[in-house]
Amino acid sequence: MKKMTTKLTNIALACSLGLMSSASIAASVEIDDVGTIEFKADAFIKAYDVDNGEGNFNTGDSINGALSQVRFTLNVANETGWSINTRMLGFYEWAGDRRHSGGSGTDYTSTDNLDSLSLDLAYLQYKTDDGWLFRAGRQEASWAYGFNIADDRRDRILAMKTLMTDGGYVGLIGIYDLRFSEDFSENSLADLSTGDLNMYALAAVGNQSGLDWGMLWAYFDGESAPSDFSQVSNPYYIKNFHNLSPYLGKTIGNFSFKAAANFNLSDANDDDAIYFWGNNSWAAFLEAGYQITPEFQLQAQIAGIGDGGQVGRGWDSYSMLINNSPRNEINPTRTEFFGGLGNFNGNAGKDGTIYGLRANWNPSDELEFTFAVGRMELDLYNANLHEVLPENYRDNTYGTFYDVKALYKFSKGNTIEVRAGHADEDIDDTAIMTTLRVSFG
Repeated sequence: MKKMTTKLTNIALACSLGLMSSASIAASVEIDDVGTIEFKADAFIKAYDVDNGEGNFNTGDSINGALSQVRFTLNVANETGWSINTRMLGFYEWAGDRRHSGGSGTDYTSTDNLDSLSLDLAYLQYKTDDGWLFRAGRQEASWAYGFNIADDRRDRILAMKTLMTDGGYVGLIGIYDLRFSEDFSENSLADLSTGDLNMYALAAVGNQSGLDWGMLWAYFDGESAPSDFSQVSNPYYIKNFHNLSPYLGKTIGNFSFKAAANFNLSDANDDDAIYFWGNNSWAAFLEAGYQITPEFQLQAQIAGIGDGGQVGRGWDSYSMLINNSPRNEINPTRTEFFGGLGNFNGNAGKDGTIYGLRANWNPSDELEFTFAVGRMELDLYNANLHEVLPENYRDNTYGTFYDVKALYKFSKGNTIEVRAGHADEDIDDTAIMTTLRVSFG
């Protein structure tokens, strides 16, 4: 090693909105004949308590606990445009010393209370000087402000061309995802041929004079269910369907808005209604905000679904009890889900609306407070299957929710947050959660 210098480098990829990780600051080391090595880390600890009422699917029991997550990012880049991007993730729920039982190594979303260590991100990247970017490997996927998907992981091949314009840019993207591989599946269908599930997508993202926008077309190519097993074609319950997902957002003076939609198009359920989103369905949301003073903002949003429309579980509903649970940062207080799975298993497509009002107050650079109220009215899925559902199950889920949050930034990149939520009627749940976040780099 001839020379080593340390500096802070701003890592920013054009069109990082939507399908890629957001821009970040990382500590980096330049090593001659090797390249630039970047490192950063972050962690959180959550303590929570949920009082489950007698609403839909709940037992009336209280649930409490704590969980932790740590992540270590290590990237290596050279001057020819190549880079290796990796991140390790460790996650566990607090349960005391149970290692005498040999428990370790389950995946992040496992219901088993065991330690988890996984390769969170791992992809090879090549970036050219004329705006081309190529990636292959394990990547992060987010789209449409979380209304489509938030913080997911995909085994993906991505190609993108960035075009600079007067006042902004346009990014043209092509994607292939292996969503499910039969060869590497460990599930109860091991003796059946379920086939693979592939996704092919074309997308465009851009920002023009502050107008943030994107448009995605994705096609999911899944095999039909075997003739001797009429329940699933693969563990995703997905056959061939198209997903169209636009989004739009802009701030104009003190006024801001954003909107997104999911349109799923499929005829997979015309013969056998056994597939998620195997029919035509829709979902959309619109949010508007007004900055009354530099410290105080009001926001309002409304969302709706038709015929079992698709809504991402990580979408911000303004309630900690409803959605607000990205794929790779599980929200342990979520008890309800706004969204549907299409006309599945012979049930009529479900309709629903959810709307909310939120006040954001930042009295200083260190303190943030939010206060939210809203209502969800949703026809639940499988509403006619009372014989296999709990006795307290209702055809519809109606409830008014209330949500408060206080966040304190005690140093750069480090925060502690306390959040509480309640929803009445069919939901009948109350929760409180404290989250400590620390970042390095």
